[in-house]
Amino acid sequence: MKQLTCEMCGSTNLIKQDGLFVCQACGTKYSVEEAKKMMIEGQVDVSGSTVKIDNTASVDNYFNMAESAYESNNSEEAENYCNKIIEIEPANYKAWFLKGKAAGWQSTLSNLRIEEAVNCFSKAVDYAPEEEKEEYKKNAAKETESLSSALMNVCCNNYEKLPIKENADRILKNLRLTQLYSLVLLSKCGVSADGFKKDLATKINGAVYNAWFYRITKDFDEDGHPAQWKWEKFIDQGDAALALLKEAIDLADDDDDADVIRYKNMITIQNRLVNAWFYNYSAELGGYRKQGTLNEKAKIYRIDQMMEWHGKIKEIDPTYEIPEKPKPNMSGGGCYVATAVYGSYDCPQVWTLRRYRDNILAETWYGRAFIRTYYAVSPTLVKLFGNTNWFKTIWKYKLDRMVDDLNKKGVEDTPYEDKAW
Repeated sequence: MKQLTCEMCGSTNLIKQDGLFVCQACGTKYSVEEAKKMMIEGQVDVSGSTVKIDNTASVDNYFNMAESAYESNNSEEAENYCNKIIEIEPANYKAWFLKGKAAGWQSTLSNLRIEEAVNCFSKAVDYAPEEEKEEYKKNAAKETESLSSALMNVCCNNYEKLPIKENADRILKNLRLTQLYSLVLLSKCGVSADGFKKDLATKINGAVYNAWFYRITKDFDEDGHPAQWKWEKFIDQGDAALALLKEAIDLADDDDDADVIRYKNMITIQNRLVNAWFYNYSAELGGYRKQGTLNEKAKIYRIDQMMEWHGKIKEIDPTYEIPEKPKPNMSGGGCYVATAVYGSYDCPQVWTLRRYRDNILAETWYGRAFIRTYYAVSPTLVKLFGNTNWFKTIWKYKLDRMVDDLNKKGVEDTPYEDKAW
């Protein structure tokens, strides 16, 4: 004999009332004869000394309740009913398949259940009768792709909202787990993973683009003079974005056009990191001055990476023109003598001189010739004499008069960003 169990909800809390057994959980009523039948462990079929139990009714009831719970978005309850079925019939392929869906859609960023879901789908395929096996392979592959895509959406959306390194690392970790388990099942089901991989790569590239242009750079450029801690955060976020794009490129082998876009995004990000500076405020100079940037060795390494990515684009698109390799800028942008004299590349006097260079000198051929000569000679002069008092005294007198004259002619001394000339 077995414990009296409600066939509708599985509750064992049944009490006899007015000659009927009433389930206290769902209210279903059973006659005495029905209760007796329920307490016998199925229909008994004696063959020799073997006793076979027919639990078809219980299994059907559990499955109906599992489907109902799943359709009502109660995946946890659906999974529990599937477990009850599997306890009775370990090879019930329908229960295994439904359990896979129910378990998978309960995944969270902190509890990824993709492995469990894939294992359930695999068992469903294994136990399915031959006439249904192909259908279950197809459905298992479809569910796995949908589940994996949804999980990556959650990870990417989370990264876009808060593009810190930890969230980028979470995308990489979950991506590798998703591939590890999902691709095995897709292969078992005879389904190509190419479309699946392309979809994941597209999601990652989109997340990086939105995070970089609408969050990371916007935050870094917010006040125009980022402090060192903000610069360090910017470098970390940029490197994390690059790691994601590299992973996206490696995902699929036959999406060259999309890879060109990803390489260009990587070049854009890396170039920004190479030219990023942090500032400090100088009360004496009445403004901000550039304080620090990546060291020369780091800049050279990153520039080499950019040239390598340009080369990758060239391999895909032979018409692509690789630009000239840039040199690492360790000075903050030029105006060597003025920067040495005034102590900052960003101060009113140097802002005036930079405006004069870009908007007046650079507009004529002889002005451009002067600029080229200046940049060919001045770095050596500053390197040799820039820290001496006599050098600064001589040039400060000349530059002060020049700046004063330019200001009187309308050249402003407000903060300024150099033109590309």
